[in-house]
Amino acid sequence: MAGQRDCDSTVISGRMHKATEFLDLAEFAEDTHPTAAADLYIDAGIAAADVICCVRLGMHSNTGNHNEARALLQKADPGSERYLATLLSLKNKSAYTHEPISAAECKKMNRAAGHLVTAAKKALAAAR
Repeated sequence: MAGQRDCDSTVISGRMHKATEFLDLAEFAEDTHPTAAADLYIDAGIAAADVICCVRLGMHSNTGNHNEARALLQKADPGSERYLATLLSLKNKSAYTHEPISAAECKKMNRAAGHLVTAAKKALAAAR
């Protein structure tokens, strides 16, 4: 299908590695560099969502269309799309505006990205 990429073990492993790496670094940077951490939380959530979709559906979104990515995630893991939506709702502010990310927003993003990375790990473990 257009806008979706098939997955194999290399894609799944690579996306899971990135999800974990981004989350770890975001948590490390959150208190001193909240805007950079916010970008990393977004990247962690997107990579984790890709893993969930890959494991459960055999494909993930690669269009950059956030609505398509959320819809695909909803099919793969109903309920998790709200965590991705939380992250994506702050993407413009984090990456494209002059406005700083608040400590409360950063904590919210930490919880959302953490949920998605945990869900990806569980999906991966269940598939083995």
